[in-house]
Amino acid sequence: MRPAILRWFPRLTIAAFLTPVVLGLAGTWLPALGWFPALDQTRLTFAPWVDLMAYPGVGHALRLTLVTGLGSAVLALAVTAIILVAFYPSRPFRRLERLLAPILSVPHAAFAIGIGFLVAPSGWLLRIIETVTGWPSIPPNWLTFKDPWGFSLIGVLALKEIPFLLFMALASLPALKVRETLWLGHSLGYGRLKTWLMLLWPPLYDRLRLPFYAVVAFALSVVDIALIAGPTTPPTLAVLVTRLFNDPDLLLRLPGAAGATLLLLVTVGSLLFLRLLEYPGHRLLTRWLANGRRWQKAGSLRMLGGLSVAVGAIAYAGSLCILLLWSIADRWRYPDALPAGFSLRHWTDSLDRIADPLWLTLSTGLTSAVIALILVIGALENEVRLRYSQSRFNSQHLLWVLYLPLLVPQIAFLFGFQVSLIWLGIDGTWWVLVWSHLVFVLPYTFLTLSGPYRAFDDRYAWVAISLSGSTVRSFWQIKLGMLWRPIAYTLATGFAVSVAQYLPTLFIGGGRFATVTTEAVSLASGSDRRTTAVYALVQQGLPLLGFLLAILLPAWRYRHHRAMQHR
Repeated sequence: MRPAILRWFPRLTIAAFLTPVVLGLAGTWLPALGWFPALDQTRLTFAPWVDLMAYPGVGHALRLTLVTGLGSAVLALAVTAIILVAFYPSRPFRRLERLLAPILSVPHAAFAIGIGFLVAPSGWLLRIIETVTGWPSIPPNWLTFKDPWGFSLIGVLALKEIPFLLFMALASLPALKVRETLWLGHSLGYGRLKTWLMLLWPPLYDRLRLPFYAVVAFALSVVDIALIAGPTTPPTLAVLVTRLFNDPDLLLRLPGAAGATLLLLVTVGSLLFLRLLEYPGHRLLTRWLANGRRWQKAGSLRMLGGLSVAVGAIAYAGSLCILLLWSIADRWRYPDALPAGFSLRHWTDSLDRIADPLWLTLSTGLTSAVIALILVIGALENEVRLRYSQSRFNSQHLLWVLYLPLLVPQIAFLFGFQVSLIWLGIDGTWWVLVWSHLVFVLPYTFLTLSGPYRAFDDRYAWVAISLSGSTVRSFWQIKLGMLWRPIAYTLATGFAVSVAQYLPTLFIGGGRFATVTTEAVSLASGSDRRTTAVYALVQQGLPLLGFLLAILLPAWRYRHHRAMQHR
């Protein structure tokens, strides 16, 4: 008999993130149709849509959103497939796999700021080229970052989402028995590329479809990266809608709500289009693969995969190094490859200003991560207990629902959620801010912990129960004790997701709260690179510290248990 309290954890988990989404969508759709009593608008009308379409730059912003969003998502999926086909399974890929955790922990805003410092016309890459070749002696008039076509935004988004798709693919690849399948293909005379495309990629894509859709939804609606790396005149639709919501003219919130609803419709339409595109794509792939050609050689594919990995390594390592250099640079004129001097003055000057945002980031991130961990453990334990009952309910059914906050654009429901909170009189409070972060922390927490938790061998718990006679003691001392490592990693993942949240803090905080992320994004539009680098490094260092503790604490916990040290 399972404890009655466990039955509530799946319901609490659903309510924790579904309530803000439902309230938020309703609170956005009504103003989009002209119903906003707070502004004395009590008549349903399509006037907000007319005002939105008449707003300067909306059409261009919509086209830019589709190009950058779909382009970056498809590019990320294609590069993920190339890397997997070229290197999995192999020793180089195992090295890459070890780097995924620190790469995934890098917040989007910090990475975008570092890339901007790296590839700008007076950036570090061009300084190094000038030092080696003597050209160019002055910064060229190139638009290598924040270009009006959105190429830099596509590149930054793709580089940030490729590690996520690789991570999600790693969770599914063991079930596909890749080594055995490749051996089977080779025994029939087929090369690595055709074996992957015929036998491995179709089932892998079925498992990657939901994460890929989440990447598409994120790329179409992202705000912080678009503010840092995207064009500004006009910006993407998500940035334009954010400006409408923050405009001093309160009536512009009505076309802003219409714009947020339009972004939701664009996202849903894009996902449906991609889903429909799978059917002719599958037929084309089937005909292409049934032509009898073996495709024995795949040297160019390995070269392309190696180039992709090299570009990613340069981008992540270079962005971190340039942020470090700018944070301690004293005087740094073009075309010097290194600063003329180094100083910690900008760190000491920023200590007082960053103390409050840092404390808020830590408290909000840890609280939301711990709450998400408790809810997910309860839901998964409920699923484990249901294995031995006749109930048809399973936590696996929660997966599509858990992805809902990742598939719905943040801007599409956060404004409505803010309006609902104001109506209830609970806006601008810290615990509501934690709740808004929890909406996005929960899905990643569930995805990270569900695999190791479901794979736990219950026979350990049965032995402990037979020896102690206590189910509770067996759960706390044996099961959770043996799952220390994945639990610590999950907690670090949830904390990293919370640190990266920009729009929830901006909207739900109502301007009362400032985190390291909101401050870093605000500073990125200024000219003080040194202070910006300090904030970006702090933002990047918090998740890295979390993952470092997730590695060290289980190692210390298992220091006297040799068999558990690498479990």
